[in-house]
Amino acid sequence: MHMDVTFDNGPAFTVAVAKLSPGEQIRCEGGAMLSMTAGTQIETTTQGGILKGLKRSLSGESFFMNTFTAPAGGGEMVLSHPLPGDMSYIDQQGETWLYHRDGFVACETGIDLDTKWGGLKSAFGASSFFVVKCSGAGKVIFATYGALRRVDLQAGQQYVVDSGHLVAWHEAMPIQIQKVGGYKSLFFSGEGFVATLTGPGTFFMQTRNERAFVDWLVPYLPKSSN
Repeated sequence: MHMDVTFDNGPAFTVAVAKLSPGEQIRCEGGAMLSMTAGTQIETTTQGGILKGLKRSLSGESFFMNTFTAPAGGGEMVLSHPLPGDMSYIDQQGETWLYHRDGFVACETGIDLDTKWGGLKSAFGASSFFVVKCSGAGKVIFATYGALRRVDLQAGQQYVVDSGHLVAWHEAMPIQIQKVGGYKSLFFSGEGFVATLTGPGTFFMQTRNERAFVDWLVPYLPKSSN
């Protein structure tokens, strides 16, 4: 069995539609399910044990994962993401990919999930650079805030991306995380940390940044009168 995935309502409010054969399973991040065929069974577990669940929780992900099993006649799962943007999938063939912790949505059961430190060597922004490590064979569905942009690098070619815009990349690609300029730049320029990726390989980025949106929104929020 190999899950068929299509996308609707894109590119700003995309949903993923996963067609499941009888008894086929899909593993989803908590809160990703929008709708499903009646009779679909759900099992909630820590997926890999309590230690892996704790690692996910500490990185900002859900402690639990949901596994959905299609009914005897087969069915579909419609999956969404909290933020407006696009969705896509990578059909992994036994290799390992890394996904931004807020970008991972769902995967087939042939994928082994883990949480990994993303390589940031500074205390600033550390909590935001945990990544979801997906190894094995199967489709991995991911989402972006804003539009999705794919970049293919040739051998030795380098590309610099704001770390908040990096969504998915092949684990074999060398990546270096560093701050932009000095700490003065960090606090006053609006720039933070960047990722330098080196080819060959492919990575995906998003055109919007969750943290940048929050920073823009805060001045407009009501202030406490106390």
